[in-house]
Amino acid sequence: MIPVKPPTTYKEQIEKLRSRDCIIDDESEAIQILSYVNYYRLSAYFLSFKKFDGSYIQGTNFKTVYHIYEFDREMRHIIFSAIEEIEVFTRSTFAYYHAHTFGALGYLDHKNYNQKHKHTEFMAHIDSEKKKQAKELFVQHHNSIYGGQFPIWTIIELFSFRTLSLFILICQVNPKNI
Repeated sequence: MIPVKPPTTYKEQIEKLRSRDCIIDDESEAIQILSYVNYYRLSAYFLSFKKFDGSYIQGTNFKTVYHIYEFDREMRHIIFSAIEEIEVFTRSTFAYYHAHTFGALGYLDHKNYNQKHKHTEFMAHIDSEKKKQAKELFVQHHNSIYGGQFPIWTIIELFSFRTLSLFILICQVNPKNI
């Protein structure tokens, strides 16, 4: 087994980059960037500039690699934001459809699912989510006021994106009605 590498200072990290032919125009700025991005995270962005011998291709600039990292970070933020909007829209639309098609507690009835659905397992999963998120105020509210009954528009908020996808997949749904 190879021993874990010892920690390096920012100055040592810069020297390591320079020894691999990375151009660093402003050392203090590079240290500042390394202090809040982390050398290890940033090193992944250097991989496409790396040659077989471990050095970087001629002209590899620290600032350029940092800009690529920043672009990737901002793109990830935009994508995750869009995914969140899609997820919230999907929850809302499907809960509305399901409630008006099968009733507030229609998700509890195994007849409202397709033939491949394992209702007991799915209900156990829902109960597990209620227990995991028992400290959430809306969970406490439904447990104390409604005896643990959760209408579809409430229970759907406990679903992970995976569970939400599974729920939509296993329901007896006519997509034209959604």
